[in-house]
Amino acid sequence: MKGQAGLLRVQRLVVQAILIVLSLAFLFPFLWLLSTALKPIKETMTTPPTWIPSEWQWGNFGRAITRGYESLHYYPLLVYARNTVVLCLLIVSGTVVSNALVAYSFARLRWKGREAAFAITLATMMVPFPVLMVPTFALFRHLDWVGTYRPLWVPAWFGSAFSIFLLRQFFRTIPFE
Repeated sequence: MKGQAGLLRVQRLVVQAILIVLSLAFLFPFLWLLSTALKPIKETMTTPPTWIPSEWQWGNFGRAITRGYESLHYYPLLVYARNTVVLCLLIVSGTVVSNALVAYSFARLRWKGREAAFAITLATMMVPFPVLMVPTFALFRHLDWVGTYRPLWVPAWFGSAFSIFLLRQFFRTIPFE
């Protein structure tokens, strides 16, 4: 018994050491990012690189949020954040609403041709995306949507075969009452 307990303890120590090394490996990019963010712009690309900035530039964070680096033609970070939030809200709401309605119809309602329609919906997943890229782009160009955000969120409101399938399977697990 003592031998097994010692072996388990050694195994636990080895596992913990491996986990510590892996956590440091995953922590390294964050520490590098933080170090670079606090350096003056001249010091960010020096060779050999330095971990500790010669001069701490806490104002870099404020400049990145309010106006970005004008010399590099970046847009403000807040514009990126706003665009991300707006697009996520539009895409998620469109996906949930349209896919849930269709999936509920496939799972709970009885109508003629339901199984065939579901099979056709699933069959659309087998069409490779490269086959659809050119016609989709042509459609977006015809609608004057190229260069806008509409091609990113409008298709989410028309359903996705995979999401419909997943939600249909979920709705089928809910008991009738």
